[in-house]
Amino acid sequence: MSAGEGRLGLRVRIAVAIAATCLVSIIVVVGYLRHALERQAVAQWGRERGQVAAALAAGFDRSIEEMTSDLRFVAGLPVMAELPDLERVDRGLNGIPADADSAKRRILDSLLEDERFSVLFVLQPNGDHYLSHPFAVQRLLRRFNLADRSYFQEAARTGRPTVSDAFVGADGVPAVAIDVPRLDDQGNLILHLGGVIHLPKLTEIFASTILPPFDMGMLVDRQGTVIAASGRGQTVESPDQALATAAKAFMDSAAAPGRAVVRNYFTPAGNEEVVASFVRLHTGWTVALARPRSSFVDEITSEVTRISAMVGALLLVVSSIGFAIAHHIAGRWEGAQRALAAAHGELETRVRERTADLDSSRRELSAKSRTLETILENISQGVSVYDDDLRLVACNRRFAELLRLPPEMTVPGTSLEDYLRLNARRGDYGPGDPEAQVAERMALARSFQPHRFQRQRTDGSALEVIGNPLPGGGFVATHTDITESKRAEEALRTLSRAVEQSPVSVVITDPRGNIDYVNPKFVQVCGYTLDEVRGLNPRLLKSGLTPDSVYAELWRTISAGGTWEGEMQNRRKSGELFWERASISPIRSPDGAILHFLAVKEDITARKAAEDALVTALQAAEDANRAKTVFLSHMSHELRTPLTAVLGYTEIMTSEMAGPMPPYHAEFIAAIGDSGRHLLSIIDEVLDISRIELGSYRISVAPCDLAAIARECAGMLRPQCIAKDIGLEMEMAESVPLVTDSRAVRQIVINLLGNAIKYTEAGGRISVRLDGDAGETRITVEDTGCGIPADKLSRIFEPFQRVDPLRADPARGVGLGLAICRRIAELLGGSVAIQSEPGRGTTVTVTLPEMS
Repeated sequence: MSAGEGRLGLRVRIAVAIAATCLVSIIVVVGYLRHALERQAVAQWGRERGQVAAALAAGFDRSIEEMTSDLRFVAGLPVMAELPDLERVDRGLNGIPADADSAKRRILDSLLEDERFSVLFVLQPNGDHYLSHPFAVQRLLRRFNLADRSYFQEAARTGRPTVSDAFVGADGVPAVAIDVPRLDDQGNLILHLGGVIHLPKLTEIFASTILPPFDMGMLVDRQGTVIAASGRGQTVESPDQALATAAKAFMDSAAAPGRAVVRNYFTPAGNEEVVASFVRLHTGWTVALARPRSSFVDEITSEVTRISAMVGALLLVVSSIGFAIAHHIAGRWEGAQRALAAAHGELETRVRERTADLDSSRRELSAKSRTLETILENISQGVSVYDDDLRLVACNRRFAELLRLPPEMTVPGTSLEDYLRLNARRGDYGPGDPEAQVAERMALARSFQPHRFQRQRTDGSALEVIGNPLPGGGFVATHTDITESKRAEEALRTLSRAVEQSPVSVVITDPRGNIDYVNPKFVQVCGYTLDEVRGLNPRLLKSGLTPDSVYAELWRTISAGGTWEGEMQNRRKSGELFWERASISPIRSPDGAILHFLAVKEDITARKAAEDALVTALQAAEDANRAKTVFLSHMSHELRTPLTAVLGYTEIMTSEMAGPMPPYHAEFIAAIGDSGRHLLSIIDEVLDISRIELGSYRISVAPCDLAAIARECAGMLRPQCIAKDIGLEMEMAESVPLVTDSRAVRQIVINLLGNAIKYTEAGGRISVRLDGDAGETRITVEDTGCGIPADKLSRIFEPFQRVDPLRADPARGVGLGLAICRRIAELLGGSVAIQSEPGRGTTVTVTLPEMS
């Protein structure tokens, strides 16, 4: 018994020990397990909800980006390219009236339909309101100019869309804004299109993104201002201060946009731990999503209890190995958990890297697509892509412009055959059957072989078409307008022919003066071929007879970029001397560097010889003319002396100082006197013209009255007018003062009046007018005489020129009057003009300036 009792006691002790060990083990293991499960659950929840928070933030980012894209699309519309009613802006209305620029208001109406924006506005480049929409909001605005807004300044400076931080709007409501500037082709600012989101509206948008795993969220701008808050009763005006403080601390950490960061914090009372996920948006704002730790620990309590009970039962079942098995299981379980966590972490890393790679590839593909679209829309060639069924896949704007296609022909899916038929019917392929032309070109297209050709269109323009097959089927075609290049080629060929066939020598040298090219005329003139002179300096033509200073001046001028012109005597290959007139100038590159020198040279040897002969002949003619003038002057003096005696004796006989004469002798004496006086006037004119040509006619300048001179001359010749029954009219002021030579003026007026009387028939009319302005006076003598033929007017001022020398009346003079008038007027600094019509009369105008 005692032995049995001992064994029993031992079993009991063992059982008790085992039971105690198991109990202790259960208590320890269950407690440890519960703590580990809660810790693991919190960590797992944080990681998973961090990813959820990042996804929610990305969704909110996309919402902002979509709103920005909507504004950018509207800003790019043609109606936004100008502010047509700028003159109707009224500060009292904070912009234009409601009925002004209705096109913009209709577009803004459609943009407000999805109710994401509270207000839309259009600002002028200087920040003044152009319009706000709806109009009811515009009238309630408290500010007219928004140039001091930081988002306005940022958008104006960068030319890119800008998202603002929180501010009190011009309508007095707290809000945020998106500003999209519209630029013209030169990059100049046209207007600002903006959308305002009132903070209550922003809170509605933000609240819609918060999913059940979080029970409160907050949106903070770059300045740390809460601009949206939702959950657990918080508002923008009264946010959760602990979450706001944690969000501001996160903002100071400079985390990367789009990446979630999980942090724990305690409430101000310190009695509750909160798990929060923070994500920085691409706008610079921060999203904070949070949930108290206790709220989701309570959710897993029942599960933790169930697991603990199962482990306790398992420990009781295996009480024979008790603590060891429990400890071993716990150790293996923890190892499994760590392996699972490591595998889960690795999987998360791979998923995150894969997601990042996909996002990067998507962004890169999108950027490349936009770049390709921009390039295609801005290149000068028309590009079209067709599939293997020869249907249009895509084309750029230039393709439609070059081919002058209607809009329906640029729609994807259009058959190439329809396009070819349109061209054929327009005559772009020349005369012929359009269907045959289409069939020929379709056969070429179906071969999918590279092709290149040019075609002339009916309007004279030329196109080059290049087609190349695509690897996956179909082909791409480019159309290039080569009209200007064809013209340039033709112009270049014309210029080349002009240089080759030029009647003057053309020489082109390098910047050091060595010959690169000479044309055939140079070879003909100088005797050297192009191969003989290429690479040599043009100095090989020097004869030694042209001064070195000429060559020095030539090189100095063209080296400075100027053009040198001059003459030089050179020597041909044969040794013969010849004269050249050369014009040498530099040929520059677009950046101004001298690339070549161009010399255009004319052989003037024959002209030089002719000039020498002409100079000799001219000198001889001048000597002969001077001798003639001197001879006429001497002869006039010699004739005047006996003629004066004849006239004197005629006057004595007329006055009957020697006694009375028979009446019939008086007529003879009168005829002698008239003829003598006529001859004397001719001699005086010859003497005047001789003095002028010899330079001995003296001008004496003094103040005089032209009206008095004109009346005096009219009075002298009025008896002749009365004798011929010619009316003489005077049109002038009482006094016309002028500083000039009165004697010369008197001679001009007498000559003009004398000519008018001579060539005006009885019953005619002569008028004398004086007028003037700006320091000069005009003397006009107009008659109703026989007039002067048009072919005589150009020579009428030459000495001894008369209207009709063969039929002229000798009593009318020898043709010196107008020549003397012009020369005297020129000596006075004036001029003489004449207008005449045969049978209707002549008008002579003398213009005289004020002389010093």
